[in-house]
Amino acid sequence: MKRKHIGLLLLIPIIIIAFLYTSKIQKDKWVKEASEIKYSKERENEVWGEILRGKNPALFYGTPLYDLAETLSGAIWFRNNEEIAKLIDALPKEYINFQEGKFGMTIGQFALETNNMFAIRKLLDKGLNPNLMDKSGNAIIIDINNSVYTNLPESLQTLKYMIKKGANVNLYSEKAQSGTPLIEASKRGKLVNVKLLVEAGANPHFIDELGYAFKTPLSAALSYKQIEVVNYLIFDQKVDFRTLKFPSTSKFHPGDYEILYNLREMFFELNSKKYQEKMRLVAYLKTQGLDYWKTPIEERFRNNPNYTPEYLSKY
Repeated sequence: MKRKHIGLLLLIPIIIIAFLYTSKIQKDKWVKEASEIKYSKERENEVWGEILRGKNPALFYGTPLYDLAETLSGAIWFRNNEEIAKLIDALPKEYINFQEGKFGMTIGQFALETNNMFAIRKLLDKGLNPNLMDKSGNAIIIDINNSVYTNLPESLQTLKYMIKKGANVNLYSEKAQSGTPLIEASKRGKLVNVKLLVEAGANPHFIDELGYAFKTPLSAALSYKQIEVVNYLIFDQKVDFRTLKFPSTSKFHPGDYEILYNLREMFFELNSKKYQEKMRLVAYLKTQGLDYWKTPIEERFRNNPNYTPEYLSKY
């Protein structure tokens, strides 16, 4: 009986080795397949056991970037910056800006996806281009201003370093929801990023005539109720709110300035700092011939029990 158990125990590692060998053969074959085959749901599931997403190191399988991608995708608390630095130092230079076939990500974009600011800075030293766009029009210099990343401890430091290394603060992406780094930072209300980008040469007066989301940094800040950014753009950078008007053919408020209606949708606690910033802008608009207090309050707000008549008379 004991011999039988020993035999089974010896068989287990042989089975595991055979499985891993077969799996490697499958993966090596997968690398050489045409994109329409290898990136199909069926084939990805067959080889990898899942659909490949943006944080999956398998996207870089078959390249010198795979070991680094695997290390970057590990749990944050187990990451070893010394090991990451060694892997980056060992990379062939021609692969630093290599774009994988499914999403078109560079290893730098993968490092951002996996929240590794240290790796991005090391890759920048090696020649990473932060302006390269993936197939969806995303680029590191735009995306790092997203709230997903701006809350990370080394995010601002990495943005500064990126700019120092030649990132284009006026990079324009027609495909990305936020067409420029400044529009993304304005939308997210990251005033420190907004100021840094403007000081580095980002154009606060930029108007996107082609994009499908936000026309300007100001429209992005207004839409997302980022009053501090709105005031910085209007008072400090002299951005003209008059560039934002409803079309004359619009069903709602044809030909009117958008800013008054944007402000009507900004609900801040009375006498809070944000409320005071809003009232500062309201007072300024009055000097420009726009009376916020005459702008009608929508019925959906009047009928909302959370907003008392007293609050609505002051907000």
